[in-house]
Amino acid sequence: TLLVGYFVGTQALGLEPEPTLLITTGACVCGCSAVLAAQPVVQAKPHEVTAAIGTVVLCGTTSMFLYPFLYSQMPSLASSPHLMGIYTGATVHELAGVVAAGNAMGPEVAATAVVTKLTRVLCLAPFLLLIQKFLPPRHGRQGSIQIPWFALGFVAVVGLNSLVVVPAKLVSQSVSTSTLCLSMAMSGLGIETDIRKVLALGQRPVALALILFLHLMLNSYGV
Repeated sequence: TLLVGYFVGTQALGLEPEPTLLITTGACVCGCSAVLAAQPVVQAKPHEVTAAIGTVVLCGTTSMFLYPFLYSQMPSLASSPHLMGIYTGATVHELAGVVAAGNAMGPEVAATAVVTKLTRVLCLAPFLLLIQKFLPPRHGRQGSIQIPWFALGFVAVVGLNSLVVVPAKLVSQSVSTSTLCLSMAMSGLGIETDIRKVLALGQRPVALALILFLHLMLNSYGV
């Protein structure tokens, strides 16, 4: 998916590598969170991040309605809730979209879909290291891989939460703090974004996102 997104975006659609990698990261890993995590790695501009997030929201909203419809209309999907859960978790961009679409199809689909999606989320840190290889050596980049320390922190917290029983109160407080920080980051992004620059990108970001969405759906179905 990374290779498809990069070459379609930069070669066929004429996008710069930075917005191409942001949109592709959102499709490959975990939607808006992955886009925001990739921004400092690819050194993308605020309007490019905004455009990428918009494509994630578009595809995520579509999947919430499309997947339950396909599940009800296609016997090949409805025959196995477990496999439909894997399919949903492997192709829907956002975790929230996975939860919404999965619950609309039943608890077994939802449970399998969430586990599958979380497996994709765990790929965020190595994915951020990988996409640096697709960046041209410019804008102060030296051509060497820069370690995204925040991503390693993410992996460390996942490991800690898997090995140690964290008190429910601390988990709740951490989630609230995380939501607040994410809201602040999104607000800061909005302040720095020039809507004219977003519009100047045209329909190319949407076209790339839809191509990747179809790529994920069709190839995962084939598998």
